[in-house]
Amino acid sequence: MKNTYHTYADTLKQLKQSNQLRALKEVDTRTDKTIFFKGTPCLNLTSNDYLGLATDIELCRAFYNSIDQSDSATLVNSYGLGSSSSRLLTGNSQLYEALESRLCQWYGLDAALLFNSGYHANLGIIPALAGKNDLIFSDSLNHASIIDGIRLSNARCEVFEHNDTRALAELLKKMRPHFKNVVIITESLFSMDGDRADIEALVELKCKHNAMLYIDEAHSVGIYGAQGQGLCFETGLADQVDILLGTMGKALASHGAYIMTNSTLKSYLVNSARSLIFSTALPPLAVSWNLFLLEQMAAFDDRRTRLKQVSKEFRAALMKQGLTIAGDSHIVPVITKSNKRTVDISDALIKKGFLAFPIRPPSVPKNNSRIRFSITSDILFEDVKEVPVLISDSMENHNTKTLQLQEEY
Repeated sequence: MKNTYHTYADTLKQLKQSNQLRALKEVDTRTDKTIFFKGTPCLNLTSNDYLGLATDIELCRAFYNSIDQSDSATLVNSYGLGSSSSRLLTGNSQLYEALESRLCQWYGLDAALLFNSGYHANLGIIPALAGKNDLIFSDSLNHASIIDGIRLSNARCEVFEHNDTRALAELLKKMRPHFKNVVIITESLFSMDGDRADIEALVELKCKHNAMLYIDEAHSVGIYGAQGQGLCFETGLADQVDILLGTMGKALASHGAYIMTNSTLKSYLVNSARSLIFSTALPPLAVSWNLFLLEQMAAFDDRRTRLKQVSKEFRAALMKQGLTIAGDSHIVPVITKSNKRTVDISDALIKKGFLAFPIRPPSVPKNNSRIRFSITSDILFEDVKEVPVLISDSMENHNTKTLQLQEEY
């Protein structure tokens, strides 16, 4: 009889042969923009801590100092360190209510609903909104949690070409009359290409065809908008988005996620989003930290400005080397195409003290591998000015070796 794990071992072998094998990273301590990888200090160019808040020791101290001795005792005695229950049972503390209320003030919208993560939110909300007689339109570059949420629904799904609102308009015109509910789902800032959705055009299509609009702002919140509310807010259209999803786990340097919506949809999701109903609520300490950070967001304008400026300079330097990049944000992908070349470039960068990991399928389309740089506000251009030349040299060395092998063959 075959070994039970034989097929899994074969899969791992195939992944290794195609340079797609993944492994957990041996990451040690983080101090500001430096991270220790396998004991070696590197500039961290692969973090989603876009505002540099997660490693801001003074900010952490301010949070703990804001909880004086009596408040600390109240927090521990009233809530403990774990919620121990779902929100629909005993996990829905006053801290949750305070944070949702603060989110409503921040956006100027009617209703907010917290989830344990962006993944939890997408896996719970999408199947709740769309069922057997419904239709979902999904951008072709939507990330994994959106795709998985769609798969869990019983709705029909039509994938439209990335940011092609003309193609979406034709699909809506043709298909909308045949379905009960229609949901358009996109990211606002795409996590792998660093480019933006045309929010104005999507709102126009949503209104014209009586559809719902669902926008995941995971990589936009904290950076865009008057105080970091995201791209939908920056365009003045947040109130036109039926589900606006933000995360606490990236620029907001914490844990959890939230949606901004209307009171009807909030109540409906409390009764139907399985990832909310059947998950233990976030720990009270994490909710307190979320609330604390939200109160500080107006003070981070200098970080947002610096992040945008350094990202712009870094992009210009990459283009000067003739490298292929995408997008126009702090997410800066250098398209290297082949898996092997991408791994080689990543290894070369790490040896020089720049931590940037290879991104390969299925995270990106086939033959579209890349090094995805995540710029954070504590990084200066001086810190990264060497990177474009290193990449260019590494690509040239890789191409030379490939040519030599072809000639030998």
